[in-house]
Amino acid sequence: MSKIVILDENTANQIAAGEVIERPASVVKEMVENSIDAGATQITVEIRNGGISYIRVTDNGSGIEKDDLEFAFERHATSKIRRIEDLEDLSTMGFRGEALASIASVSQLEVTSKTEDALTGTTLKMEGGRVISIHQTGSPKGTSFIVRNLFYNTPARYKFLKRDSTEAGYISDIIQRLALANPGISFKFIQNNRTQLHTPGNHDLLSVIYSIFGKDIAKSVLPVSYKSEGFVLEGFIGKPEIARGNRNNQSIFLNGRYIKSKVITKALEDAYKTMLMQNKFPFCVLHLKSPAESYDVNVHPQKLEVRFVNESSVYSAVYHGVKGTLLRETGIREFEPKTSEIEVKNNPPVNIPLMEPRVNRKTRPETSAEFPKQSTLFDRMPEIPVKIEEQDCNVPGEIEKKCYKETHYITENEIIEETKASQEIGTLKETIQTTEKASLQELLNATIVGQVFDTYILLQCGNNLYIIDQHAAHERIRYEYIKQRHANNQNFSQIMLEPVIIKLTANEYDFVMEKQSAFQSIGFEIEAFGSNTVIIRSIPDFYENSFSVSDFNEILDRWIQTGSAQSDISDETLYMISCKGALKANRPLSKEEILGLIENLCALENPYTCVHGRPVILTMEKKEFEKRFKRIL
Repeated sequence: MSKIVILDENTANQIAAGEVIERPASVVKEMVENSIDAGATQITVEIRNGGISYIRVTDNGSGIEKDDLEFAFERHATSKIRRIEDLEDLSTMGFRGEALASIASVSQLEVTSKTEDALTGTTLKMEGGRVISIHQTGSPKGTSFIVRNLFYNTPARYKFLKRDSTEAGYISDIIQRLALANPGISFKFIQNNRTQLHTPGNHDLLSVIYSIFGKDIAKSVLPVSYKSEGFVLEGFIGKPEIARGNRNNQSIFLNGRYIKSKVITKALEDAYKTMLMQNKFPFCVLHLKSPAESYDVNVHPQKLEVRFVNESSVYSAVYHGVKGTLLRETGIREFEPKTSEIEVKNNPPVNIPLMEPRVNRKTRPETSAEFPKQSTLFDRMPEIPVKIEEQDCNVPGEIEKKCYKETHYITENEIIEETKASQEIGTLKETIQTTEKASLQELLNATIVGQVFDTYILLQCGNNLYIIDQHAAHERIRYEYIKQRHANNQNFSQIMLEPVIIKLTANEYDFVMEKQSAFQSIGFEIEAFGSNTVIIRSIPDFYENSFSVSDFNEILDRWIQTGSAQSDISDETLYMISCKGALKANRPLSKEEILGLIENLCALENPYTCVHGRPVILTMEKKEFEKRFKRIL
């Protein structure tokens, strides 16, 4: 057996690099976070070949003192903490002191830095963790890191890198997250000499969303502002129509740090239940603020995952913040919506008792939620060609020094584009704040035009046509009705004239017997009736003559799939019950039935989607008809 030895510093750094620096994106993340901690308001990241051959990170932060520059590349050298107790109040992005040493050990690195008080900057060059040179130089305040030929001396690590475009994608994703986390910082990302992203740094999160995701997304988000039990939740969530088939457009930040949290993700998606189609995930950029003692961010090597002291409080804050916003702000979807128009909002919810029969019309006050105060102008910066000019600096000393300045050549077209972007974001905010062009009150006052295909109800109010899916509308009404009565422990069963006998599998029989009281709470009276057989004597009172054995089997299947571990009935099972008891398509309705349906629908907190997330109401303006018939252009 070989003797135990202490590894030399270079080998130890390269091993640490394998833990801290996985790919070029890891380098960018560590360096940009250092720039943020240094108080930078402008950060530029430039890469070539996916960051493998070249990475440059430049900031206008506080800089590094000349005497500290070389020392900064020692392992566990850090300006963030002095003792273990400091971890409890840590608010900076990084603190371990391993990143710079690890990066330097697997690359050819050059760093130039200058503090505000220093007369000159200092440039340090390293290769494979060894100092090559250090000298004074002319430079502006801040720090510039250049990393060349990453993993050039660690072939085992280098061979695991992916294609240049893939590595560049990882870097782009990190910069976007950091920009969303820090709207007060102007980020610029240059890839192979082309500017890919430029955020304004005007402290306006909506402007950052506009810069990253574009106008169509920016006009379809809703502002969130909520406080609960020491937690503050702010940011934006997407309307249901911009939901995607994955969670890539979900960004969650805790005290400015991008995190992944199962409890927050669950709270977010639970708040969207019945508003989204299956396998669709909402858009969000959410900033959660919390006291440092309420969580631990050091459970994951990259500080992505956190552990909360009180997960139920976190869940509650996110769920109610998002749910409240959706109920206040989501509105009627436009028929073939155009990107130039903003969707409408509904009135704030009112607690009108849900009634299955027709209710009297009630006029509700027209109010609108106040939009959070933000910048009035989107100071989006265009992609500007930059020319670097070298000139002498009048700095005392024997060493030849050069200073550099950026000369920006802005073309007329770029000025036009910048002005256009500013006007668009301004118009967007004004549109969100203005009174909606259509509301639930219009539905209550609308004229019934009739039914088409015995499935869709047509209403007209002023210049707006409303189209209501009668099954989706009644399904939503039924769901809210059942949920409310179930929560209040109300009995709503009706005795069947002819009880139904159903043969089940052994597993199904055991499940039904175990959940017998839960079945009874929603109107089903079920008894054992022999070997693996049950008899149903009562069913929910909203079923008419349509209940069948197949209906019960579908409800049972859904319950087993989605709530077998729960003591109570699962939401998904309530969705199925609501669907089975709702009005069907291809059923003619009288005028009185239509009125009753509309009035019950408008009394709900969320009348806009069925329990499966499909739209209940669509709207189309008169001018859209006129455009289709070429009456107007």
